[in-house]
Amino acid sequence: MIIFKRISRAVLALHFIMAMVPFARAQTARNSAALAPASMAQGPAVVRSTTPMGGIARGVVRAMHEATLTARISARIDEMPFAEGMAFKKGARLVLFDCERPLAEARAASAALDGQSKQVETNEELDRFNAIGKNELQISLSQRDKARAEAEALAIQARQCEILAPFAGRVAARPARQYESVQAGTPLLKVVDSGSTELDLIVPSQWLAWLVPGTGFQFRVDETGAQLAARVTRVLPSVDPVSRTIRIVATFTKPDARVLPGMSGTASEWQAAK
Repeated sequence: MIIFKRISRAVLALHFIMAMVPFARAQTARNSAALAPASMAQGPAVVRSTTPMGGIARGVVRAMHEATLTARISARIDEMPFAEGMAFKKGARLVLFDCERPLAEARAASAALDGQSKQVETNEELDRFNAIGKNELQISLSQRDKARAEAEALAIQARQCEILAPFAGRVAARPARQYESVQAGTPLLKVVDSGSTELDLIVPSQWLAWLVPGTGFQFRVDETGAQLAARVTRVLPSVDPVSRTIRIVATFTKPDARVLPGMSGTASEWQAAK
């Protein structure tokens, strides 16, 4: 009987020890995590750097002025003198449409306006001598105003017969061709101001602790190998919560004509804003 009781006590003690093993392992893991460095507990940083401003970031060069010009009227293209890659000045005629009919209608409307204006002058002179009724005078005034509105509308349509360059630049694409008949809204030209560029960069949101407009850096262009000084001009107001990054915009201190929109590179050697 005594032997049986001793065996039972031993079995119970063994079960107790086995039940405590998982708790001991869990406590050991917690102690190890507490003693681990903070960098290991938080995972790898987005940018590995020994100094707060020593990180690198990728960026893309883009044109400050870029536009796709479309037809504002339905007509045939008479002139389209600039081919892809050609440069033009601000105000240069990029497209001229066949607008013989709209121009003739505009001239006719202008002549009709002149006639109505003369009629109003005559009626006003007659009204001074009470030789015309008030209603007739008001009708002539209304007809003159109507003629003026029609002339203005046709003049606006006539001005849409040509497209002038909104800025100096170069032709990047020309989806339409000379002598084609196009509908209103059809894309005709894509123009780019390659002489005025800026940088789009994506940086870690942690950099907002020191990165502000005016922060300087060096930008190395992948395609040419040139290293150019640049400065942050704008920091966008929202952070991507998934990647924990933010977009910034910068401009070159001394632009390089070899740097074209679409080129990419690496930003480094950050300098505090002055």
